[in-house]
Amino acid sequence: MNEPAGERRAELERLIEHLEVLGTDPALIDRALTHASAGAESGPSPDYEALEFLGDAALGLAIAHRLYLSYPGRTPGEYSRMRAQFVNQACLARIAKRLDIAPIIRLGKGEEQSGGRQRSALLADCVEALIGAVYLDQGWETARAMVERIYAEELQTAESSNLSWDYKSRLQHFCQARRMNLPEFVVIRSEGPDHRKQFEVEVRLDGEPAGRGTGATKKEAGQNAAKAALETHGQT
Repeated sequence: MNEPAGERRAELERLIEHLEVLGTDPALIDRALTHASAGAESGPSPDYEALEFLGDAALGLAIAHRLYLSYPGRTPGEYSRMRAQFVNQACLARIAKRLDIAPIIRLGKGEEQSGGRQRSALLADCVEALIGAVYLDQGWETARAMVERIYAEELQTAESSNLSWDYKSRLQHFCQARRMNLPEFVVIRSEGPDHRKQFEVEVRLDGEPAGRGTGATKKEAGQNAAKAALETHGQT
């Protein structure tokens, strides 16, 4: 693997410092930011594809690890839905833009002219490749810690706004685990004009009221009622 030199090496070392993974081989970071089109036009050179494969696996495990520790006792399906919020292309591309890696990605002229530097798929691939490079060079713990740092904003937003939860599904799992009947959701009030309707829903467990919730839609009110029931049973 050719060692990057001059301004290229300086750019890579600045990125390594920004990612807080000091000691990582700049040549691996260079490879993580090299698209296949660069080698196709200037002669054979390693590109990011293999590192992306590795980084995809490391990212998935790092996010799963964080979710498992932060939210114990959830079902595999819940964990999978939660993880999907963080490992999708749009989220990765957003992180790439925040890290400002686009200017230092190596592209062939054709890919450059077609706008590749701004393509979400390419930016997402490079973030995964960076994770793969750090994992390969520095090991799991450093890679995991880096993932948590670059995802700090997304993780905090999800945790503070409860975007990760489908409360009705969680309540159903709660009932099934205890061999109870599935929860029953009943609209007990709706008022206001059609464009500003307000609903109140009561959830009943084995026929007994367990929680109420309000919302601008029946679905929202039902989710809030399920959340209230889970809180009553110490499940949030």
